[in-house]
Amino acid sequence: MERAASLEVGELTCDSILRGRLRLWQPVVGYRFSIDPLLLIDFVSDGSFGQVADLGAGVGIVGLGLARRFEQARVTLVELQPRLAELSRRNIVENELTARCQVVLADVLSPSTKQVLPGGSFELVASCPPYYPVGHGGVNPDSEEAIARHELRLPLPKLVAAAKRLVGFRGRVAFVYPSPRLPELLTALGEHSLPVRRLRLVHPQAGEPAQRVMVEAQKGYRGGLVIEPPLYIREADGRYTVQARRALGEPD
Repeated sequence: MERAASLEVGELTCDSILRGRLRLWQPVVGYRFSIDPLLLIDFVSDGSFGQVADLGAGVGIVGLGLARRFEQARVTLVELQPRLAELSRRNIVENELTARCQVVLADVLSPSTKQVLPGGSFELVASCPPYYPVGHGGVNPDSEEAIARHELRLPLPKLVAAAKRLVGFRGRVAFVYPSPRLPELLTALGEHSLPVRRLRLVHPQAGEPAQRVMVEAQKGYRGGLVIEPPLYIREADGRYTVQARRALGEPD
């Protein structure tokens, strides 16, 4: 397992987000988080969450952001890449969340992981999963960034199946995903009996096609689908919209 050599301070940045409520170490080179996980944190419905899981946690942004938002939640960050898992641990300490957050270094699809993460253990499972199918663009399949961005180790149908196993009855799952792949996401959720409650499209700016979609589904849900107003990220002059600043935890 790589640790000290790959975690030197000079190879990392420590970035403050959510109005300074969260500080996260992440690599200078390699996989760095975008605004998508911040949008997902904001999108999740309010609820009384005791146990929360972040699948494919990376450096922990979704899970730790949810821990900040839901002060009673105990959060498990699941990550299969050792360096990113180690950064998640560092970020738990950095943000003084050791009492409520833990890291599980594991492949969520491995049969042995079921012993560490029993089925039905969580009220909420959230994920900002790999976006791109295998064969989309040239990637080095051994690189940390490729595994984080491409479905080399976590194909969408298997991710949804894992999420369904982990949530209890009435438990929720929340994803942010490329909007062109929305039909695949809805199909996977339907095939695993996770009815969609809420959906919101994210556009770069007004008049442009959506690039992302946020979806919240719930095991055992029998109500109708709510399609929320679209979220526009930037004004024509490039500034964040008021909607986006609020979602990103920035001042209006």
